[in-house]
Amino acid sequence: MRESSRKLAVILGLAFLILLAVLLVIRILRQGIYSNQLGMNIVVLGKEKVGLLMIRPEEDVVGWVTFPKNLTIKIFDSDARYPVVSLWELGQLERNPYDIVEKSIGTSMGVVIARTINVGSDVSVEGIVANIHKLHLKTNLSLRDRFLIRKFLVSSLSSKKILEMDVPLKIFDKSVEPDGKEVLAFNSVALLWTKNKFVLESILSENVELGVNNLSGQIGLGTQVARQLESAGVRVVEVKSDPMVDITGKGCMYAIKGKYPFTELLLTNHMRCVKVDDRSTMIEKGIAVWLK
Repeated sequence: MRESSRKLAVILGLAFLILLAVLLVIRILRQGIYSNQLGMNIVVLGKEKVGLLMIRPEEDVVGWVTFPKNLTIKIFDSDARYPVVSLWELGQLERNPYDIVEKSIGTSMGVVIARTINVGSDVSVEGIVANIHKLHLKTNLSLRDRFLIRKFLVSSLSSKKILEMDVPLKIFDKSVEPDGKEVLAFNSVALLWTKNKFVLESILSENVELGVNNLSGQIGLGTQVARQLESAGVRVVEVKSDPMVDITGKGCMYAIKGKYPFTELLLTNHMRCVKVDDRSTMIEKGIAVWLK
C-alpha cells in the first residue's frame, strides 16, 4: 500500500513538473512584440559598426541602414555626445545599455527604436541571421521575437528583398574635434529623410490625432518624441509643456479615446509608454501623451 502511494506521489510530482514546463514554454512563446502588421526598427551594434534594421512584414520589405563610423550621437537626457560605436559601452557603465542606445539614437534620428541587438562582429542582415538565435546573444528581444525575425530575414535574403538604404550626406553636419578628427551629427534635414523612410502603413491608416505634453523638464523632449511618432505615421497635432494638465506617474504615459490598436501597440511595446485611465484625463478624442 505504501509502495503504491509512493509511486502515485512520484507520478503526480512528475505530472506537475511537466505542466509547469509546458506553461513556461507557452509563456515564452507568447512573449514579444513582433507583429506582421506593425513591423519594427532595431538597432544592430558591433565593435566597429552600427546599423539599423527596418522590418516591414506586411509590405514584405527589409530595410538596412549603415551608420557612418564617425557619427556622433547626443546622449538622451544629456548634453554629451558620443561616437555611435561607443554607445553600448557607455550604456554598460550606466547599467542600462538598451535604454541609452534606443533613446539616444531614436531621439537624435527621429525614429522609434523598438529593440537592440549586439552581434559583436558581423553587423549586417546576414550577421543577424547567423547570430540572432544564439542564447548568449546580447539583446532585449524575446525568444519568440528572435525566432520570427530570423524566419522573416531568411525568407527576405533568399528572395533578395533586402533594401540597402543609402544615407545622404546632407542629413549630417560636419565638425572637427580638437584632435583634428572629423565627426558627423544628425541635423534637421535628417528628420525629413526619416519621415519618408520609416512610415508604418498600419499606423498611417489609423489617422489618429495625437498630442504630446512635455512635463519632464527636458527642453525639446516633446518635439523629439513628436518627430519620432511622425516618422512612424502618427499625426501629431499638438506639442506643449502645460503643467496645468498633469497626470500621476513617471516616464511616458498615454490616454486614448477611440480605437487605434496599432498606434497603441507602438506606444506600449515599442516606446514603453504606460496607459492611464482616460476618465482622469478628460480627452475628447484621439491620444494624449505625457512625458515626465
